[in-house]
Amino acid sequence: MTTTAQRDLWTRFGAFDRRVYILGIGWLVTAAGFAMVIPFLSIYFHRELGISMSVIGAFFGLGALLRAAPQPFAGWLSDRLGRVPVMGWSLVLRAMTFAGVGLAIMHHASFITIAAIVSVNYVAGAVLHPATNAMVADLVEKKQRLSAFALLRIAGNLGWAIGPGLGGFVAHHSYSLLFILAGVVSLISGVYFLLALRDVPRVRPQDRTAFKLGDMINLKKDRRLSEHCLVSFLLFLAVAQLVATLSVYSVDSVGISQAQLGALYTINGLMVVFLQYPISALFEKYALTRQLAIGAVIYAVGYGLVGLANGFMFLVMCMIIITTAEMIVSPPTLTLVANLSGPGKYGQYMGLYGFFQTAGWSLGPTVGGVLLDVFAQRPLVMWLIIALMAVGASILFRNFGKRLPDHVDSGVKDQEEALTGA
Repeated sequence: MTTTAQRDLWTRFGAFDRRVYILGIGWLVTAAGFAMVIPFLSIYFHRELGISMSVIGAFFGLGALLRAAPQPFAGWLSDRLGRVPVMGWSLVLRAMTFAGVGLAIMHHASFITIAAIVSVNYVAGAVLHPATNAMVADLVEKKQRLSAFALLRIAGNLGWAIGPGLGGFVAHHSYSLLFILAGVVSLISGVYFLLALRDVPRVRPQDRTAFKLGDMINLKKDRRLSEHCLVSFLLFLAVAQLVATLSVYSVDSVGISQAQLGALYTINGLMVVFLQYPISALFEKYALTRQLAIGAVIYAVGYGLVGLANGFMFLVMCMIIITTAEMIVSPPTLTLVANLSGPGKYGQYMGLYGFFQTAGWSLGPTVGGVLLDVFAQRPLVMWLIIALMAVGASILFRNFGKRLPDHVDSGVKDQEEALTGA
């Protein structure tokens, strides 16, 4: 690496508050634990318990409510009580539920029992995300947010690179051991946050009343935030096909092995680890909404090609395209939320955005499961429908960007710089 490149890397990633790096380490461990099991959950339900993809999709649809609904409250709670306790204890609860699923599988529990335990896990995960994203917004200046969120993604995807490879090996021998091991990993992450992470001083809001559903309605009065949330929801309906739908389609329709499936997700994780920085650097000159529009189009190409896949190497090509889109899209989505918000409300805004993002991620498998059943003999049609969702989101992001001021839609300039034309 040249001296100039080293200096640029240090400028981008080497000057954060040390707590950002602690968050990154904890996020790596958390992601590894989650990634060990989530690609194989649908396969266990479908192949071991004989549950249809439509029913599995319906379960993920219910999970949409359980993962999305708590996020506005979790964000509000992190504004009031602090980021660290919300993050730490949510991971401890998640660890308990992973272990519970492992024990349930060991005792040949029914689909309903396992689904109920997984549902509690969804709630715990929903509480974690708004607090983490809000803490990043607390700790870094506006012009550093794209880089900070990119760094967190690198850490998380290193966990995704580690988790599925290990998960595929363990799942081949024992599903119960897989979930128990994921619980141990999640517990380590939660305890690490509670012991190693010092909370940020809170900007206490003047309103000290208890949480009300009306708080969400008030946030919705921010039309720009609402539009970002709604368009992101459409995009993440398509993005969400990466996990449950692609897993089952790749194994059952294309015919790859579970070990090869784990390798696909390892490729996804490793690409983010090694390429997130250059991708972010390449696209940072563009407005945030333009980055999102470009990424959505690339998602459409990747998912459209999945319908033509005839083997592992073709799926590898599709995963490379999809992961490229992921690296373009993920940092600017959160950066735009932070730019629309302000101190004292980061948690609330991240929570409301998380509601729509998670709803898209969770309802996506419902859509994918139905499409898998309806278009079982015409997979290209199914994947083209998914691609069209991403194309629609791209058009809407471009239109949204035309109505945003430059200082909000920029990922690298401070407000004062944008206003002065610096």
